[in-house]
Amino acid sequence: MKTLFFSLLITAVLASCSTQIIKADFENKFRSYNEMVRWHQLENASLFPADSISAGYKERMKAAKNVAVVDYRVTNIEYDEKKKEAEVKVEIDYYRHSTLSLKTVIDDQKWTYQEKEGKGLWRLMSLLPEFP
Repeated sequence: MKTLFFSLLITAVLASCSTQIIKADFENKFRSYNEMVRWHQLENASLFPADSISAGYKERMKAAKNVAVVDYRVTNIEYDEKKKEAEVKVEIDYYRHSTLSLKTVIDDQKWTYQEKEGKGLWRLMSLLPEFP
């Protein structure tokens, strides 16, 4: 009976640790991504989107070449531990070099945890926002 109890306890502790590691990894990834967008390191930021949206992301990246991001604010995070998904709402203040008029765009980011070959990785499932 004690062996069964300890086995269940160890399994629960390991599952909890794994969940915390995955969430901490998400927090690190989405913050790194937003910092790259903030400092116009879009080539580096293009490593985060899932392969299925990579081409569309690169098109948006080209369209944003004359954009300077001034600041960003994370206004909401919804993290689903069971589905290993997250939605992040970010307000981005920016201007185009040609107009110098400050604008704000909302970036609704969708993130998902994907496992390949025994390794997990958070991937962005939404495109870079359009900067009108």
